[in-house]
Amino acid sequence: MVQRLLLTCLCLLAGCSSATEELAAVKQLRSATAEWALVNREAIRQHLPAAYVDGLRQAAREEIEKAAASLRDSKSEAARQAAALQALPADAPSDLLFQRAAALKAIESQLESA
Repeated sequence: MVQRLLLTCLCLLAGCSSATEELAAVKQLRSATAEWALVNREAIRQHLPAAYVDGLRQAAREEIEKAAASLRDSKSEAARQAAALQALPADAPSDLLFQRAAALKAIESQLESA
């Protein structure tokens, strides 16, 4: 009986850990996407030096790749969003990136309320 209770507790903790990791990955995706959008918006306005823009874009894309790799379900909406982001060029329109960030925020909110 005690062993069953212990096993149940371990399974519940593993599920919580998994959900927490998924939420962290989605937050990371959203944050990197929003940063990338801001960089691209400012790049169009020519408010930032080109080398700085290139470095920030690369950093955002690396964060997106890292977060995408840590998603549990490769068929989830978050994974689809991550794949779509990874397919975009570095100079993707900032409006599109802001839309992707908003979609990730909705996924994040769903995970937080679950």
